[in-house]
Amino acid sequence: MLNAAAADRNKDPILAVLKSRVASDRPLVALEISSGTGQHVIHFAKAFPNISWQPSEIEAQSISRNPEWGLRDVSLLKTLGQENGLRLEEIVDMPANNKCLLFHKDSVV
Repeated sequence: MLNAAAADRNKDPILAVLKSRVASDRPLVALEISSGTGQHVIHFAKAFPNISWQPSEIEAQSISRNPEWGLRDVSLLKTLGQENGLRLEEIVDMPANNKCLLFHKDSVV
């Protein structure tokens, strides 16, 4: 299994954010953006067995060709989220010089 030190540093702080926001035991679906090594999804799945986790990743080779690629512009992410029915609720700073963005999609049911 791949292991990234930054993922290890961030997994518990991100889990704490999730635990403060997810209070339901009902079955849920969560999309993790930029899953990398998969360390976070594994950690979260153990803590939330009622959630079906969908990891995602961009091809690493593509990023290496253009260092400007990546999700850095929060205002762009907010706009894209709104266009897709997602509302940015909170931004939480993480220890490894990045952020946890919490989006919410209102139920259509």
